[in-house]
Amino acid sequence: MLESRNHALITGVEKVVDACPTTINAITSEGGLTIKGANLKIVSYSEADGSLSFNGEVSSFVYSGGKKPLLRRLFR
Repeated sequence: MLESRNHALITGVEKVVDACPTTINAITSEGGLTIKGANLKIVSYSEADGSLSFNGEVSSFVYSGGKKPLLRRLFR
């Protein structure tokens, strides 16, 4: 959920890889996620329930490396 491009709550986050005022890199249940913007600051992160909340001016969300379906991973 993104509110007014300056506050967000994301679910399904498995790990926050790194964060700085211009970028937040995370691993989600569906693959990698890079959030770009200005003045980004993590408000809260809970690995137990997979939620990430942050403030700042968001300019983009970039998704990468989604997980392959289970059958495709088993039968290459």
